[in-house]
Amino acid sequence: MNPINDSVQLTALLSLFAAQLPILLVSVLGCLVVGVRRNELSTASSWALMGFGLSILLCVLIPVVQILVQNWAMNSGHSMAQRASVFTVLAVVWSLLRAASYALLLMAIIAGRTGTKG
Repeated sequence: MNPINDSVQLTALLSLFAAQLPILLVSVLGCLVVGVRRNELSTASSWALMGFGLSILLCVLIPVVQILVQNWAMNSGHSMAQRASVFTVLAVVWSLLRAASYALLLMAIIAGRTGTKG
């Protein structure tokens, strides 16, 4: 197997970043809105910033780790089943972390509602 050259890796990395771009833009915008309205949101703002921050982190981390794992898979001597299991575990981890970012945003909503009642 020929190793993947740098231009192919760069193209793959850019395409993976492009797939994350809508989520990244919304998350950055969310951080800006929460930052501007921080005093109005009180405790909800910290939950929201954690949720949007995790989302931004994932938008950068997912493509980078994906490229590293693809390189490992192409250069390793492991079987196809072993490589597939690594990609499956990675997909589950990304899903759980993305769900955690949504849970943090849900906590922001709950904190905001309880803050307005009291």
